[in-house]
Amino acid sequence: MTASSPTYPTNLRFDRDQPVSRLWGIPILGIAVRALLLLPHYFVLWLYSMLVGLTLLIVWVPVLATGRYPEWGYRIVGGYYRWSLRVTAYQLMMVAPYPPFSSLPGYPVEVDFDRSLTIDRLWGIPLLGMLARVFLAIPHAIVLWAVGMLVGFVGFWLWVPILLFGRFPQLGYELIGGYMRWQFRVTAWLLLIPAPYPPFRLAE
Repeated sequence: MTASSPTYPTNLRFDRDQPVSRLWGIPILGIAVRALLLLPHYFVLWLYSMLVGLTLLIVWVPVLATGRYPEWGYRIVGGYYRWSLRVTAYQLMMVAPYPPFSSLPGYPVEVDFDRSLTIDRLWGIPLLGMLARVFLAIPHAIVLWAVGMLVGFVGFWLWVPILLFGRFPQLGYELIGGYMRWQFRVTAWLLLIPAPYPPFRLAE
């Protein structure tokens, strides 16, 4: 993990210095086996997403009342995204160890929030605050769609360096990891997690 503090308060980090078994790089088979191994995670995350949905129905109340995102919101919503991003990273062969059935720290994919930040209470206005954020996020959706096509093309060939060298390439961390980071920041911002308007960038 990088020791420096990220410049944006919501961040996704990867441990880039880890080997990945070359066998995972076998075309189609490697990623298919990983998807099969992750089926229990997909099921638990599906159940977890229901709790997240219920949380989102009421999290606007403390935002409107206090201008702060509640600690239980970070635990539930933040924990869900930390867990799901770890599962995605494992599926894409970005990490070696199988993800834990929790969002506790210690895994080579980590999500950071600056929990000291406040948020304008007006964003907590029911429905209106969320709709305004969705409208403001449209430019991000357009750019992410375009970047996503490049990510898909590059990602199709990343099994090659894994098969040859037993490492996920730095280009993959920068492009695919950056794409995941960008998407996560926009999603967190849409869900009222306190942070400035997300930057248009892949890097930390």
